[in-house]
Amino acid sequence: MQPARHPKSDSQTGTPHVRHPWLFRGAAILLGLSLLVCLEFALRLGGVHPLPDSRDPYISFRSNATLFIRDSSGTNYQTAPERIDFFRPQSFPVSKPSDTFRVFVLGGSTVQGRPYAVETSFTTWLKFNLQAAETERHIEVINCGGVSYASYRLVPILRETLQYQPDLFIVYTGHNEFLEERTYGDLKQSSSISLAAQKSLRDLRIAAFMQRFLPGIREEHGSSPKTVLSADVNARLDFRKGLESYQRDLDQRRDIASHFEYNIRQMILLARQADVPLVLVNPVSNLKNCPPFKCEFEDGLSPEQQDQLISLWKAANNCDWNQAERKMQLWEAALQIDQQHAGLLYSVGKTCEHQQRYSEAKTWLIKAKEEDICPLRILEPMHDSLFDLAQEYQVPLVDIRNLVEQQTPDGIPGSEWLVDHVHPSIEGHQLIANALYEKLVALRLFPQPADWQSKRDQLWREHLSSLSEEYFLRGALRSKRLEGWSRGRSQKIPPDSKQDAIQ
Repeated sequence: MQPARHPKSDSQTGTPHVRHPWLFRGAAILLGLSLLVCLEFALRLGGVHPLPDSRDPYISFRSNATLFIRDSSGTNYQTAPERIDFFRPQSFPVSKPSDTFRVFVLGGSTVQGRPYAVETSFTTWLKFNLQAAETERHIEVINCGGVSYASYRLVPILRETLQYQPDLFIVYTGHNEFLEERTYGDLKQSSSISLAAQKSLRDLRIAAFMQRFLPGIREEHGSSPKTVLSADVNARLDFRKGLESYQRDLDQRRDIASHFEYNIRQMILLARQADVPLVLVNPVSNLKNCPPFKCEFEDGLSPEQQDQLISLWKAANNCDWNQAERKMQLWEAALQIDQQHAGLLYSVGKTCEHQQRYSEAKTWLIKAKEEDICPLRILEPMHDSLFDLAQEYQVPLVDIRNLVEQQTPDGIPGSEWLVDHVHPSIEGHQLIANALYEKLVALRLFPQPADWQSKRDQLWREHLSSLSEEYFLRGALRSKRLEGWSRGRSQKIPPDSKQDAIQ
């Protein structure tokens, strides 16, 4: 019997010995990743953009009622009767004439023209501006401003109106994001790193490329949305004790701001996919003449600290304005105790304003808006999102906030251009319309002939003279009701919580 023989060594067989196979595996992985990175970069250079999602991953609606339906003749679209409680009647032809330029303006009650109506909204003044620029062209500016409508309710409207042959979208939104009760269960369980990773994956051009050529591949967002909303708004302030339901919740603010950014992105992507221009508007809020709607002490303050703060507050209020320096010293002492009480921050801002320290006043008044427990004015992170998205997707943006600041002597938006916390005066709507027209001229969508201003002024005068005195009286009455609503004075009984609850 021959002794057992050892296998031949690598040197005997001539086969090189692989001492570190993981190096080759790692190199192969790096090569594959580098190819993917190169492909992603090439797709971006080639103008491939992310595709819009087929559904909102955070909320859904109990029904999908459309905003517009055909009238009895079948020749025109009109606002659906069941939506009239939130929208003003609008109508436009089913078959768009070849000489027509059709604009859809999406937003909330500001777009609708509250406390008045569409007749003095910036959408109407914009229509006259465009008519004065091109008299041979038929201009349609369709007002899709829904009372209390937030950005997540505008995405389905934009998706619907894409089928109506739009030539332009204008989006003015941001004030209504906190009106409806909803939760973000999936977001609350996700870390900021996880949320950033999800956003990055949605932005990959490779994913968009695959969806274009493999339409069977659709995005998945994990579990179904947690909040199911009714077809139209159930704003918390519409009902008794609605203001009491607002509490300080920093996580919810983060989630709502993230959802707002998501919705604006979706509208941009939907319009881009259809090759329809879209213009964003940066809204303006009344900082100077609008006290916060609800205030709370900073979390964790002891009863003794609260008593001390109240004592300082009373002492500051008892100071005359000729004791402004003493008043400011008392406010500064109060701020050492609490820098989250929106009413305190507002009082500091007003004192700075009286001392003509306008830059400081504006800073404190913005802080007061941000710390308002009931945020009925767009928050600073949402302003930032509008600018970031406009830059990311090269979308034109009209900065009404900055425009109003420039047109106000002290640079702080207030009652000079706004009738309440967010709604512009009629002159304010005209200012917005002019800014939008200038943007459309800059985009070369419309000309600006030499006689444009005289034609515009004539159209404006004729329209104003056609409005009855009753129209303005109704607007003034609605303004008073709106003030009571925003301060939580509604006495309506809320709907059955079991029917409109989080599911």
